[in-house]
Amino acid sequence: MNFRVIGFIPPIIGTEGEFNTFRLGGFYHKNLSIGETVLLLNEKEKMVFGRATVQRIGFGKLGEMLALHAATNHTEIGNDSETASERLGETIRRIYGPHIATPNKKTTVIFMKRTE
Repeated sequence: MNFRVIGFIPPIIGTEGEFNTFRLGGFYHKNLSIGETVLLLNEKEKMVFGRATVQRIGFGKLGEMLALHAATNHTEIGNDSETASERLGETIRRIYGPHIATPNKKTTVIFMKRTE
């Protein structure tokens, strides 16, 4: 059986239970299905650390997605939800670069539930 892989950059936190992850662009929006099982990959170690089921997929502009869904992102679970969008936005700009991670950049939010 072939599984789609979703990579995470260490430190990997908040990937137990239900969580979401943000991905710039529309690849995952177009290619994932609700109910699909995905493998969670540690990008540094190149090792699978778990599986999750896709519960929901959101798509829109980065700024709007941050406002709506940052508080349930795997890096923000347990933090102050009122400032989650600012913190997560900064993390995304650090990963992708501020010239790419602009407020109007199309963004996919993948909502998952860890299964193993």
